[in-house]
Amino acid sequence: MGNYDLFVFDWDGTLNRMRFLLGANESIKRALHIWNEDSSIKDFKRTNHDLKKRINSIEVRNDVAAFLFEIFMEFGKPRLHHDVLRTIERLRRNGKKTAIFSNSSEYRLVKELKRLGLIGYFDMIVSAKELNAVKPNPTGLRYILSATKTKQDRCIYFGDMADDILTAKLAHVHSCAVADGFDSYHKLKSMHPEYIFTSIEELYKSL
Repeated sequence: MGNYDLFVFDWDGTLNRMRFLLGANESIKRALHIWNEDSSIKDFKRTNHDLKKRINSIEVRNDVAAFLFEIFMEFGKPRLHHDVLRTIERLRRNGKKTAIFSNSSEYRLVKELKRLGLIGYFDMIVSAKELNAVKPNPTGLRYILSATKTKQDRCIYFGDMADDILTAKLAHVHSCAVADGFDSYHKLKSMHPEYIFTSIEELYKSL
């Protein structure tokens, strides 16, 4: 814990238990090779983003699909993995900064965090969709680093998917895989994160 000042977490699958609909959505996207255009390598070095820019017809269709998905997600209540609260509380007690960086919409993130009583446990909540730069685009992590005035080597990002580990690498921050969500332990390990745990409970015991 002493190696880092800023602990950034993915939400769905990492802190919030993977729900069937979310898992099915990710599986379909992978099967059909559906990726957000803003995640292309050519965009990774962009530093300025106009959040009010006009979006083309393809992006509009993506937004509509994402909107419908968020509506369906309302039917499933968020549930934390075991020891999430104790993990965040320990980090906060030790003076660490905590943040969430997720592809999920800001509206749903805030709503679910409020429902779980966690809204005050994080210094920042950042939605990649609001930045028009979904993971593995590292823009969101870079934004959090800048806003919290944290050096790259003092930040670690936790995620349950290979894209999360790649995002951390592209942002030049350390990564920790938690194999209790979407991707398997074997696949996460193949991404060579600095740390890997089978669960948040195991992570908590290591702090």
